[in-house]
Amino acid sequence: MIDYRGLTAPVGRGVGGAAMVGAVSAAAVLTGGAAATAQAPVASSVGTVRGIAPSVAPATQSQFTSVTLRLGARGAAVSHLQQQLNAHGASLTVDGVFGSATLRAVRSQQSGAGIGVDGVVGPKTWGSLTGAIATKPAASSSQPTLRFGSRGSAVTTLQKQLNASGASISVDGVFGRGTASAVRALQSAAGIGVDAVVGPKTWAALSGGVAVGGGTSVPSAPSASVTQPKLRHGDRGAAVTTLQKSLNASGASISVDGVFGRGTASAVRALQSAAGIGVDGIVGPRTWNALGSDVRISADAGGRDEDRKPVSGVSVRGQAIIDAARSQLGARYHWGGESPSTGYDCSGLVHYAYNQAGVNLSRKTAKGYVFGGRIISRSEAKPGDLVAYTGNDYGHMGIYVGNGRIIDASGSRQQVVERSMWNAPHVFVTYR
Repeated sequence: MIDYRGLTAPVGRGVGGAAMVGAVSAAAVLTGGAAATAQAPVASSVGTVRGIAPSVAPATQSQFTSVTLRLGARGAAVSHLQQQLNAHGASLTVDGVFGSATLRAVRSQQSGAGIGVDGVVGPKTWGSLTGAIATKPAASSSQPTLRFGSRGSAVTTLQKQLNASGASISVDGVFGRGTASAVRALQSAAGIGVDAVVGPKTWAALSGGVAVGGGTSVPSAPSASVTQPKLRHGDRGAAVTTLQKSLNASGASISVDGVFGRGTASAVRALQSAAGIGVDGIVGPRTWNALGSDVRISADAGGRDEDRKPVSGVSVRGQAIIDAARSQLGARYHWGGESPSTGYDCSGLVHYAYNQAGVNLSRKTAKGYVFGGRIISRSEAKPGDLVAYTGNDYGHMGIYVGNGRIIDASGSRQQVVERSMWNAPHVFVTYR
């Protein structure tokens, strides 16, 4: 405690005097008011008392932590957020603008802290930054953060662990599209942020036994699938014939012609969905294993030839388009993107989903897809058709799911989402 007795300078005189009033008030709080009756210090004591003044600063800074921030926010609170993120390892420009770089840093912080990865800065995120909320230590903290384009032994380790968790990718030490797709599938199964970036939570999911495609990985006896080749749309031959027979034995109704066409692709997706594994239309070890199990393709899940309809009324092709789009829920929004590794914009998601379902569409803008197809009435629209919003010169579109819902790559939400259609001028477009 500072003893002000014997100091004779009057209170409130000049700049130094004004500083003393604040200092005496602070001292009064600390001593229960006893110091409030002391005489003010002389000007020569200003340097000593100024050291007390910063004690009020944390209260000013703490005001920011009561503010909820999200993409597009601006101001001093965002600058404070960026400083806090930089203190936790980010490398942001402190400009007071909550842009895409700040959004990525927030999501990374949330993932590392073990809280919801939504890119919105609320009490939990502030708490993880200020230390008010303890973050969960991860046994995998020694592992590096990996993303698309990374190379080296850490990527090789990642690929081996993904394959041990049910993926079927090349172990080449290169983080390419196949690895990114497997990472997304693992993240989705683990219920963590689906961003294809391998951080502490993704490493923890790998070491915790989460299986690619959902559930928990368990050791299994070698099966006949070990000797079966990987198959995908466009393949032909005896292995495809075997696949088609197995699909029909599991409840599909497709032609056994040795050609991996649309009907076979739809049946594969239906089986994968029923088995709770990654729905990608590619037949790897887990899909072969599902064919050898008691998994059944339901009547309303696809798996029928093009001229037949499931009970729900959704065409096989329409269901395949929807399945392909749903497999990318949570993928990041990226203008011009058209793949799991790059992210998607609205027309990029249409391009991906349609081509995955066997509909050969060239890459176009949303407006290009509108006028490349056939505009129909709402009463004619079927699941798998497109909904194009006419504002901003046909600037946005989604894939119609039915019952007034769409799947789209949302710029406002910065990810692929399934949601209700909004009340804005639109048209329906079909490529049937």
